[in-house]
Amino acid sequence: MEPVLRSRVGIFCAAMALTAISNVTIAADEVSERAKDANLWAAPAGDQANTRHSRLKDINTTNVAKLQMMWSQSSGTLRGHEGQPLVVTVDGKSMMYMESGWPNIIQALDLTDPDHPQQIWHYTKSTDRDESAVPRACCDTVNRGMSYADGKLVFGTLDGFVIALDAKTGKEIWVVKQAWPDKGETITPAPLIANGKVIIGFGGDEFAARGRLDAYNLADGKKVWEFYATGPDKDVGLTANSNKAHPEYGTAGKDLGVSTYPGDEWKRGGGAQWGFYSYDPELKLVYTSSGNPGLWSPSYRCGDKTQQECNSGKWDNKWSMSIFARNVDTGEIAWVYQMTPFDQWDYDGINENMLEDVTVDGKMRKVLIHFDRNGFAYVLDRTDGTLLRANKYVTTNWAEKVDLKTGRPVKVYEHSPLLPNGNTQACPSAMGGKDQQPCAIDPTEPGIAYCPTNNWCMEDEPQQRSHTQQGTVYVFANVYMYPEKPGVTGKFKKFNVLTGETVWEIPDPYPNWGGALVTDGGLAFYGDLQGNFRAVDRKTGKVLWERRLGSGIIGNPITYKVGGKQYVSVWSGIGGWIGLPVTAGLDLSDKFGAIGATAMTKAANLDKIPQGGTLYTFRVE
Repeated sequence: MEPVLRSRVGIFCAAMALTAISNVTIAADEVSERAKDANLWAAPAGDQANTRHSRLKDINTTNVAKLQMMWSQSSGTLRGHEGQPLVVTVDGKSMMYMESGWPNIIQALDLTDPDHPQQIWHYTKSTDRDESAVPRACCDTVNRGMSYADGKLVFGTLDGFVIALDAKTGKEIWVVKQAWPDKGETITPAPLIANGKVIIGFGGDEFAARGRLDAYNLADGKKVWEFYATGPDKDVGLTANSNKAHPEYGTAGKDLGVSTYPGDEWKRGGGAQWGFYSYDPELKLVYTSSGNPGLWSPSYRCGDKTQQECNSGKWDNKWSMSIFARNVDTGEIAWVYQMTPFDQWDYDGINENMLEDVTVDGKMRKVLIHFDRNGFAYVLDRTDGTLLRANKYVTTNWAEKVDLKTGRPVKVYEHSPLLPNGNTQACPSAMGGKDQQPCAIDPTEPGIAYCPTNNWCMEDEPQQRSHTQQGTVYVFANVYMYPEKPGVTGKFKKFNVLTGETVWEIPDPYPNWGGALVTDGGLAFYGDLQGNFRAVDRKTGKVLWERRLGSGIIGNPITYKVGGKQYVSVWSGIGGWIGLPVTAGLDLSDKFGAIGATAMTKAANLDKIPQGGTLYTFRVE
């Protein structure tokens, strides 16, 4: 090649590279920048830090009693409605986007007249659908929403597709197959868009799936990286730099994702990441959490026989039940902390990780707050994984405490199921002190969280394993769940994660399976499974406003402002694990049905709640 031509080619390539870098930067900054506009609901949790906090205050403690329903919109489906819509500005126009559960109907609503929105397009994937995903979705055919960036609306379908649509037209831009129901994999989470990448996992631990997290290029859907929760270090993304500050958590070189399981059980080792994800754009770290290590009969995940041997650290079943901090560009692990080593209760660790800056023990820290199913509220330094606090936030008897030096729980073997056919009592139940329903935090009120909680215990009887087939129910346990206190199955509480103090709480005869929202109007919003949608004074815990909606609430409230008016929206539609006996029409006389959910359905009278599938929207008139 001639020198001049080579030079021109070099200049052209350099220019193209700069353009590519610039485009990535735009995509990376776009979500966080949009989240700064309080008028929008720009991401599944409102922002990438998973705060579910809004600075809007037009609706406040003095006028919330005048809140009235302005409009509602059907999703087109009846089964469980977790998640929330998005509100973003597209070409100067305020738009709302909403996704149903299976078959994952997408609707685009023009909010130009915010009291009378108009649907301008809808989309449902019509080819290559896999209906086997429906019976393989352990905990109902739910979906937790979508994400938006670079003019693209990105979401997952239950049967395993990740799809990017043109937000203006609803036309497909790219479609990739990410999850495979015949391997037990079904997509229920909302994707995270960060640094020009779409990051998403799937569910399936109860169907012998092997958990995996994938990153795709936002522009064209090409896979950038993928890493598993179990297996060799190279599959997991563990490197020589991982857990550098805390080698006691586990380091590379030992293939802990293999050696801490007996035989080849790691291939069915669960660890699926189906919750909400968060992102720190300064640290360039993505935070996700993993689920249970496959089957619920613990002895099959231990190569020894006694409680002491199985809990020695040799059989921790890594990296299930763990919080991961991964580099957004490479997927490699910066740090990973396992909350419930050698899980014996199905304390699925997927709950949201909320990010804020807090003074802890006199030192300002960038922290991650995680309310786990296992009943502990964790506070970690999100830069290096240092465990700062682990306080019980509900009645918890399976462990005395978490040792802050080692990071390991001090288990109570009396409440720890192990061998088949042994019946063991434990609190909380397998549904956890809190399941997927997200808490909310206000960064100006550091260390305080507003959380919907479950208040149930259980009797757990592991069973003999009869197969090792992926894509088939892989549980092998009889679980009976019951209210800790008769007549109270849910509580909404204000909780101090640094002191472990419950500031106030609101008991409820119905489970609180929907998420929380906090606003600068001094309010917290949440709903229960009877369909009661409430606004609460954040200072006192007093319920200031309440309306009964058409079905139970398992969705997450959002708020936004269009045309000078603030609105609050929430899904209504019973479902999820707690509502599965209703949506799937199960026999309530089987107290072990839906892995214990039928007993809770009966105890809480959820069979008297009609199915739904409607988004309700309110404002002050």
